[in-house]
Amino acid sequence: MVKVIAVTGSAGTGKSTYAKKLAKAKGYLYFDVGNFIKKYKIYDSYDKKFKTYLVDVDVLVKVLSETVKGISKEGWKGIVLDGHLSHYLSSKLVDYVVVVRCDIKTLRKRLERRKYSKKKIEENVEAEIMETCLIEAKELKHKVKIVEGKGLNKLKIR
Repeated sequence: MVKVIAVTGSAGTGKSTYAKKLAKAKGYLYFDVGNFIKKYKIYDSYDKKFKTYLVDVDVLVKVLSETVKGISKEGWKGIVLDGHLSHYLSSKLVDYVVVVRCDIKTLRKRLERRKYSKKKIEENVEAEIMETCLIEAKELKHKVKIVEGKGLNKLKIR
């Protein structure tokens, strides 16, 4: 059976850095959920104020689950899903969820460098403080691992 690992966390915590390193280290397929959403237009609309797509999570889960099942038949040992909505997939499909966390000071600096609006920065910082992705993953009965996102560039994954 193909291993499926979902990497989630607030914007700017280091999800993509970690997910890419994990996929490479394990020889798994790296799968960018955000690009998938845009490519297949799995969103209701685009919020210009926040510069983000408003995603129908139920539709995403349905389409992404089918896609992951299809990829599973392509001969990959595993798949690393990268995206802050990846933890919404069923715990029956996902082996475990990695929640990437980051201290607030570092997170704020990263989001400012991305030129996020003050309101979008505050929304993402609040999500990190409230541990939104971690709590949701646990509520959805996932096995959860937590990784600190500060210093991921130096992190060695085995």
